[in-house]
Amino acid sequence: MIIYLDFDGTVVEHQFPIIGEHNPGSFEVIKKLQSAGHVIVLNTYRIEINVESLDDAMNYLNNSKAISPITKHTTEKIHPLDWDIESFINLNEIFIDDICKNIPLINAVKSKGKMVDWSGMK
Repeated sequence: MIIYLDFDGTVVEHQFPIIGEHNPGSFEVIKKLQSAGHVIVLNTYRIEINVESLDDAMNYLNNSKAISPITKHTTEKIHPLDWDIESFINLNEIFIDDICKNIPLINAVKSKGKMVDWSGMK
């Protein structure tokens, strides 16, 4: 499967333009997806803002050493489909993104916003 992975509000809290606090559980699930042979593609609005912002996100992901390097990204943000596992399986692609309708969310620690709840994806 192709896994379209958002960054702000998904892997980290929303603190753009800086990198927010790490979202617990994200690397654990990403590592499992990679180990299962799924292709991870970074799908973030940062690509539409500037290359440096995208580079910051890619460096954060790839310097963590908790996951294998992510080398692919979209050239513009693809708006995610609603969170529906059956639909994702049929399409052979998943969107993990805090703006997916119906995706489980938790309260962020520092930003007081919402972010993806990775606990249900383990």
